[in-house]
Order: sequence, then structure tokens, then C-alpha cells
Amino acid sequence: CNNVRGFDLFHDPTWCPPERNLLRKFYFEAKGQEWTNSTGWVGEYNSHCAWHGVDCNEEGQVINLTLGNGGLSGRISDAICKLTSLRSVDLHDNDLKG
Repeated sequence: CNNVRGFDLFHDPTWCPPERNLLRKFYFEAKGQEWTNSTGWVGEYNSHCAWHGVDCNEEGQVINLTLGNGGLSGRISDAICKLTSLRSVDLHDNDLKG
């Protein structure tokens, strides 16, 4: 989903689902590179539904985000609000603002 010069899949929902883009935004704003477990996050070749702490329904929509006590810091991205099927968010014991 990363932009490659002259070849942009970021805006193509077939290759890069909008929910994946929203989670990527959340990851970077919550300093994902510093998390204690960021397995799979922002990997190019795996589904966002396989990322640590992300649960999806059969349609690939995020329904649970469970990242408590994971070393998250920075700000809580407004991207979370755009995950329309999200039912549960667990971000306890992190250093998030916002």
C-alpha cells in the first residue's frame, strides 16, 4: 500500500482497504515502531486482520482493537473513529494522549 513513484495503490480499495490505511495512521501517530509487540503491523504482504491486536469480521472490517499495556505513546489518532464496525477498543496502561 505504500506509494511507489508512478504507481500508487494507497487509494485503491481493492489492493489497500481503507481500514488498513486508517490503522496505519493510528500506528504512526501512536509511535508504533516503539510498541512492545507490533507483529505484522504495516507489513506490505499481510492482511491488516492478521496484525497483532486487530480482530476483523468476515468482511475484513475491524471489530476489536486490543493493544493494552503495549508501549503505545503519542496521541490517539482520530482514524479510530472512522473504523465503522469497531465494537471494542482496549488501550489500557499505555501513554496515549488525545
